[in-house]
Amino acid sequence: MDSVTVLFAFLALVGFGSGAICDKLALRGLSANTAVVARSLMTAVIFAGYGALAGQFRRIAAAPAIPLAWLVAGVVVNPVLGQLAFYKALKVGEASRVIPIAASYPLVTVILAVAFLGEKLTTPKVAGVLCIVVGIVLLSEVGRGA
Repeated sequence: MDSVTVLFAFLALVGFGSGAICDKLALRGLSANTAVVARSLMTAVIFAGYGALAGQFRRIAAAPAIPLAWLVAGVVVNPVLGQLAFYKALKVGEASRVIPIAASYPLVTVILAVAFLGEKLTTPKVAGVLCIVVGIVLLSEVGRGA
């Protein structure tokens, strides 16, 4: 990977990692459903402002239908299903367990990328997937002193 890709990946890591702690703190005073809706509305307002300033609305209006349909599908499974389930788990569980398990989504991505995008399953990918699975098992050892 080039250095710009790595930089943005690490910025995403910091954003997701620290944002999840803010989410856990917010859930001390909000239900999971309220938090998801409030966060989604705040995100929509911020990105709508950015989109207006950056001229993105014209590009969206001119975009082909198929990529936009894939975005709709992604919205249904990621922020709707994934975010709601994440907030419900974070509301009742320990952040130090819930967040790493939820952040193990690359396991699903690798499997789906191989199955549906024709990507190759390489030795490093298999090793990474195995590490994720071991991590999930270790973090899921609820009530066993783990």
